[in-house]
Amino acid sequence: MNYSTVSVISNEPVVKNYGRIKLDASEIAATAKPGQFIMLKYWKGNVPYFMRPFSINSADRNAGTIEVLYKVVGVGTDLLRDLEAGAEVKILAPLGNWFEIKKHYKRAAVVGRGVGAAPMRYLAEELKRQGIDTYVYISASSPEYLFDQAYFEKAGCTFKQLTDDTKKVTSLFEEDLKSNKFDVAFTCGSNRLIRDLGRLMDIHDFEAYASMEEHMACGIGACKGCVITVYDEGKSEYVRVCREGPVFPIKRLVGDNV
Repeated sequence: MNYSTVSVISNEPVVKNYGRIKLDASEIAATAKPGQFIMLKYWKGNVPYFMRPFSINSADRNAGTIEVLYKVVGVGTDLLRDLEAGAEVKILAPLGNWFEIKKHYKRAAVVGRGVGAAPMRYLAEELKRQGIDTYVYISASSPEYLFDQAYFEKAGCTFKQLTDDTKKVTSLFEEDLKSNKFDVAFTCGSNRLIRDLGRLMDIHDFEAYASMEEHMACGIGACKGCVITVYDEGKSEYVRVCREGPVFPIKRLVGDNV
């Protein structure tokens, strides 16, 4: 984990209010793992005051680049949208823990929704690189928000999508569980997604992990602004998403409250 200055290679709109920025960051790309995140400062002066956290959408070790998929929601990301190729940004990375890919995994499910699924592309690419049969289930409010579909398909994943808000993306996974044995499921999404994967985990006996999203000011555990409650053997405790996470076993997130 180091502060460094990197340059923008490209910054392109994906759809309205969403963009993808590519950074020339060879040292970070060489060590970053799926599920980790970065803190960025890309403006002069002290307004905004805090660096902004972003998940790593993808990392290319050979090219020495990392990509970030972002949604414009306020002043900070509005400034990000305006960055042009060649601009320099300050970065603190890689941060947090990551999705562990265990040697015994043969088939994995990757589940997400909309821009909340941003870190799942890098995970799916790494799962396929390690020869794991990877199923990707992504939902969105409409087809244009299935941001990384082409990347999942290029990586060789089985890709299934849902754009019907009356249904849950986990219904696609649940259907495949009837005829396929999965060793693990990963998600980065809403509490509803996490609870539903917890329910399926108990029924079908697979491991399950989730990357949590919380507001962060420092990214290194000092400010304690990203604290959540987790559970161990019926007891609750507070942890920092940026330091003890962002990835947690789903059992620790839901406890007995599935």
